[in-house]
Amino acid sequence: MKDVVYSFDVFDTSITRIWARPTHLFWELGDRLRKENLSQLLPKNWAELRVEAERVARETVSTGEVSLEEIYQYFTSSLKWSDREAKKAQALEIELELLSLRPIPVTQKKIQSLARTGKRIIYISDMYLSEAVIRNFLKENLVWTPGSSLYVSSETKMNKVSGKLFQHCLVAESLQPSQLHHCGDNLHADINMSRKLGISSELFSQAHLNRYEEKIADTNRLPLKFRSLLAGATRLARLQSQETSHHQQVIWNATASAIAPTLFGFVYWCLVEAQKKGLKKLYFVARDGQILQKIARVICQNWGVEIDCRYLYGSRQAWHLPALHEVREFELSWMLAHDDTCNRFLSIRSICDRVGIIPEQIKDILDFYGFSATKWDLNLQQHERDLLRQIFTEKEVTDLIVSTAVSYRQKVSEYFRQEGLYDEVPFGFVDVGWSGRTQHSFSKLLSIAGAYPDGIYGFYFALEDRIKPFQNDRLLAYFYDADKPCDRQLLTRYRCLFELFVAADHGSTMSYEQCSEKYIPVLRSPKNKIAINWGLYTMQGAAVEFAKQVVNILNQQECTTNLFLEASDILVKEFVLNPSQQEAEVFGSFVMSGDQTENDFSELAPKYSLVDWLRLMLFDRHPHADVWFPASIARDNAVVRKLFKIKEIEPIRKIRKISGLGKIKQKLFLQSQIT
Repeated sequence: MKDVVYSFDVFDTSITRIWARPTHLFWELGDRLRKENLSQLLPKNWAELRVEAERVARETVSTGEVSLEEIYQYFTSSLKWSDREAKKAQALEIELELLSLRPIPVTQKKIQSLARTGKRIIYISDMYLSEAVIRNFLKENLVWTPGSSLYVSSETKMNKVSGKLFQHCLVAESLQPSQLHHCGDNLHADINMSRKLGISSELFSQAHLNRYEEKIADTNRLPLKFRSLLAGATRLARLQSQETSHHQQVIWNATASAIAPTLFGFVYWCLVEAQKKGLKKLYFVARDGQILQKIARVICQNWGVEIDCRYLYGSRQAWHLPALHEVREFELSWMLAHDDTCNRFLSIRSICDRVGIIPEQIKDILDFYGFSATKWDLNLQQHERDLLRQIFTEKEVTDLIVSTAVSYRQKVSEYFRQEGLYDEVPFGFVDVGWSGRTQHSFSKLLSIAGAYPDGIYGFYFALEDRIKPFQNDRLLAYFYDADKPCDRQLLTRYRCLFELFVAADHGSTMSYEQCSEKYIPVLRSPKNKIAINWGLYTMQGAAVEFAKQVVNILNQQECTTNLFLEASDILVKEFVLNPSQQEAEVFGSFVMSGDQTENDFSELAPKYSLVDWLRLMLFDRHPHADVWFPASIARDNAVVRKLFKIKEIEPIRKIRKISGLGKIKQKLFLQSQIT
């Protein structure tokens, strides 16, 4: 008995296009034909005419299978083309097809592996292009193997849909149905029809658009060419995954499809705005800046953006304290902050940690206010938190904090000098958000060192709140700006989720120290083991891969920052408000701390018991202040998911914004929002 022969469908199984949908290429063809003076039609109208020509051509033959030449005969009469003009247009379509094609890595790898073991490969395609053209496509994309066969419906006048092309292949190859194993993406033509003939088959659907790509490809909010190529780029990035575990695959797919386009749009906006303002350097601040800088370098290298993109180790912990001269209202706002973090944990030790001291140094004062050593590591109750302002404005405590700040300041200054912040080259500051307080301390440190320029531009993903900028600083926001309210505010409430998107592989910056002649950051931990073990490198890899695909597919002149912002709005809304159960499990189970001293960790989207749900409905008690609520619902059982079906808003959170409502009215409001 002969060995098994393997057959593969061509389009969306072996190779795929950069366009989201095959007919979108016709739009580009129409644009090229206008430039070649072969058509006066608008690209949109040409695309419609090209689809119509194929429909008419198929209706004129009994088999329904036609060649490209037969399709273009339609234009010799409708556009009054000569044979030469028709052939030129055909050649241009074939050229654009070739330029648009990319190999599908997993299939390419499988075919090459089979060929190495001596297996015979056959390609089968329902397509109007010729066998010679398709073979060239496969060769150009390194999918063709020597000695392979190719069967195309345009030449055999038989197709897979009817099953006749499979039968033709079996006869031509002298094979029994049991000897052929077929792989294709069409459930009816590739799977059902082959199995009906006794051929074993497997469905390959990875190249089909996922829900994110569908939303982008079909939205009218974006120009056709941009949305088609953007959706195509996310698909190509998604298909590059080499992950084998389900967990890592979910991370790669979600990042390539939704997270990476959002980060890319933000970084591209930073670069464009920096150029407009004459900046020569951008400092991407740790830890949020790690992946952002990697994306920026891809853009700069491929699109010729001449901005020096640097990574700057820094944090609230590393800059707030050394920038402190005295303890006033501004300093107390970050020292005692707990409502603006991703959790509600606050202890005596965590506050002391923020200002570089330990509780033992102020033991007598703590004892006076009733905080014995047994309470230093406990989460403070509200009545205990009310005493903190008194404790941390005691002169003995403020003097200790100020003197500690002085000891930190010189090393920060030397690190800044080492990183080129004092060389008088115009620069900007990039961070994910959320108020600009860290930039205030950064600028203040430069001012203390006598190196503050005439204002610093801070570029932020979102600003939910704006503290008063330092002197001439300017704070610019991409996705959401508190000064310009819009419906994207809901999405930015999930700070910890967005901060997961920009997580780094190292711990937060605590301070700086001199090592030989160099100043280096002192990190809370050299490796961010929680994030790394979860799949950080997978997420970063997918983000960089998407950036590479975009800069190779899209032309910078055709991309505006507003187009990426529109796309980001669509993608983020889908991911945040409507996560799949798999996405909710993988991303929602990530444990994270929003407190700068990292004394407490919680899941982004914790699972709730029935008691938890009742408590949540009655008292709005979340495990922490930044629960990714839609994901918690998605992780729960089907009954809870149906009861708390989310549309555009999050009803429980919205209750917080309604002042003066009693418990009964709040419950009635909640019930009116749940569908």
